[in-house]
Amino acid sequence: MRHLLFMILLLPLFIFSACANHMQNNKEYENALNYCSKNFIANNMKKINENNDVIYVGLNAGAVSRHCGDFNTSNYFFDIAENSYKYDVDLENFASKGTKTIATTLLNDTIVDYDGSLYERIMVNIYKGLNFMSLDDYQNARVEFNRALMRQDKAKEYFASQIAKNRKDLQEAKKDPNYKANMQTNFKTIQNEYEKWFEEFQTTKNFTNPYATYMASLFFFLDQDYRKANSLFREVASVDAKKPEIITQAKVFKQYANAIKPDKLKKYIFLVYEDGQNAVKEEFAFTLPFIVDKKVVTASIAIPKLAKREASYGGLKLNDKKSVLLVNFDDIIATEFKIDMPSVVTKAIASTIIKTALNVTVAENDSTGGWLALASSVVTSLSTRADVRSWRTLPKSANVVMVPNDGLVKIDTLNSQNLFKQKVSKNKNILVFVRSFSPNTKPQIEIIEK
Repeated sequence: MRHLLFMILLLPLFIFSACANHMQNNKEYENALNYCSKNFIANNMKKINENNDVIYVGLNAGAVSRHCGDFNTSNYFFDIAENSYKYDVDLENFASKGTKTIATTLLNDTIVDYDGSLYERIMVNIYKGLNFMSLDDYQNARVEFNRALMRQDKAKEYFASQIAKNRKDLQEAKKDPNYKANMQTNFKTIQNEYEKWFEEFQTTKNFTNPYATYMASLFFFLDQDYRKANSLFREVASVDAKKPEIITQAKVFKQYANAIKPDKLKKYIFLVYEDGQNAVKEEFAFTLPFIVDKKVVTASIAIPKLAKREASYGGLKLNDKKSVLLVNFDDIIATEFKIDMPSVVTKAIASTIIKTALNVTVAENDSTGGWLALASSVVTSLSTRADVRSWRTLPKSANVVMVPNDGLVKIDTLNSQNLFKQKVSKNKNILVFVRSFSPNTKPQIEIIEK
């Protein structure tokens, strides 16, 4: 009997060992940006081949590979992640979803593979498109940017359905006889905490990502599909109608779209600068009261919260002209997080109620001198975890600027520290893509032209 109890105590350690590794894995992907190791690629290839959390691995390993200039390997990882979206997430059957919901409610979301977020899915196609442009494969790049635009449209439909799902989950929770005390009151307590955190972000009621539209319009401009580029850029301009830089760029796009001989027009250099590191999830745990069998019992609950990270240079200068902010990714992330929040909190509370009720039942019927109650308590403690997985290498913000192409690309920080200088052809429109995670990390700089 003692051996059996010992195994019961040890079992949760095996079950949740993978959960404890998520924070460590997050750090490993961030650290990998500082070096380009073949071992890193091999280790992540192995995880993919073993079907180990494919979306989470594919997104982060794909981003690291891209930063290291290995565009083919980057697209391999991104393809794997995108295929998993299609076949493991988007097309997941009802029975599978039901089983997953039960498992994650009884334990936590970290025991199942990462599904990803809408903003991440859009960025996958943007980066695949940029990879193909760097590989001079504009045919496949076109496919990816069209997919990014499609996912952008689908995001609006998703959030409408998610809001409806949140209402349905709350209605289901009302079946609990202690709904007001256990769910309603505790939900309000947690919601108040979230409202404090959301004050750091500018969230909106609708999900929009102008970066996807801007990058697609730039691609079609470089691919000489000027009418489509102009049509897309009008959407960007409608969002940032008061920014002089965007107005100036809009005029150039319109000029090219209406020109009989656009090849005779003045050529331009476009800078797209991805700055810093995006907001990520962190675990936040606190204690709440619950009513179980007419008794008030306190229990720990763990939920994810968003934490901002540092900017890098904050902006750049292209040929002495300052870039302007196009999009704050932290706000995009927070908007999706806020829309998903009711569902996440409802599940966390429901999970806590179930595990707390189990602990009470075990304690009241324990004839082993407290061993089973201890084992049950250990399981609850180890399974009270928030899912903090995310795409760790996305930018904090994106800045843009355009200058006439006079044959030189000179990139400086805002305090005039030179990062890059190179002569280019005056006869082409050129995209300069810059990615900097921190001032201490060497920036990724690509000159893309057709």
